[in-house]
Amino acid sequence: MREHTQSVSFSLQATSNQVKRTIAKKMAEVFGNRSNLMQHQIIGYIQSHQQEDIFQKDIEELLTIRRSTATGILNTLEKRGLIHREPVSYDARLKKLAITSKGVEFEKKAVGCMRAVESQVRAGLTDEELAIFFRVLSKIRSNINEND
Repeated sequence: MREHTQSVSFSLQATSNQVKRTIAKKMAEVFGNRSNLMQHQIIGYIQSHQQEDIFQKDIEELLTIRRSTATGILNTLEKRGLIHREPVSYDARLKKLAITSKGVEFEKKAVGCMRAVESQVRAGLTDEELAIFFRVLSKIRSNINEND
């Protein structure tokens, strides 16, 4: 286990897992076990881009998920009444994603969960440490993208 302590990949993965568990716990406190982070991300994205036509393909690209994964999540959100699909006038094959009033209420609660987790994650970090952290993460992403 000791060799992993200086591994950037291992440390990122372990920290990511901890954050995901913390988010899941907070979401479960508010919603029970019916909701997860990805659902919140999708609804939040749709809500913040209401002036645009958002399609399933946009969600797939945003979250780098497969079509089948996006379909499953969107179907769940639609069944729960949090989003609905609407036809667009310019292409009969396309259906844009729209948030419902129930989805807006869901998103308000989810944002509260995320703010609480973000505060917990940032506790004790200075602005300078956060700036360095984000610069390093940006470089890591750049390194990965250059080799893909």
